[in-house]
Amino acid sequence: MIKIYIFADSHKHFSSAVDEYKKRLWKQVEIIELKPVKKWIPEQIISAETKILREKLDAQQWYKIILSPTGKNISTEKFRDIIETQKNSWNNIILAIGWANGLDYWLLKNSIDFELSLGHMILPHSLAFTLLLEQIYRCSEIERGSSYHK
Repeated sequence: MIKIYIFADSHKHFSSAVDEYKKRLWKQVEIIELKPVKKWIPEQIISAETKILREKLDAQQWYKIILSPTGKNISTEKFRDIIETQKNSWNNIILAIGWANGLDYWLLKNSIDFELSLGHMILPHSLAFTLLLEQIYRCSEIERGSSYHK
């Protein structure tokens, strides 16, 4: 099982793609949308959202991956290896995506197992979410042996 925590109030520009991947992955992925904090200055928002996410992560004994601009860039195949290794070890996986202001990754270091980057470019969080869903789907199709990955 894969659980995704994402701070989001909508995916307006990406909703059709997000909905399509949700439909394709509905048995494999649980998506938990956390309400973004909006009424403070950015530093306070980052602090509040980091605290919310840290409490969620610390409450679970799952393998935890966070999307981070300073995370490791890996190939689809390596991502699939991580997912399959955890599944084969009977571990569930949590993936987490912050909101527009980001998160305090230093405060989350003890709560996560892996920092993942989708690249050096800054992406809207809904686009990052869409890319993450696509990569999870691609990994599942590689495991299935389908031609989707080719």
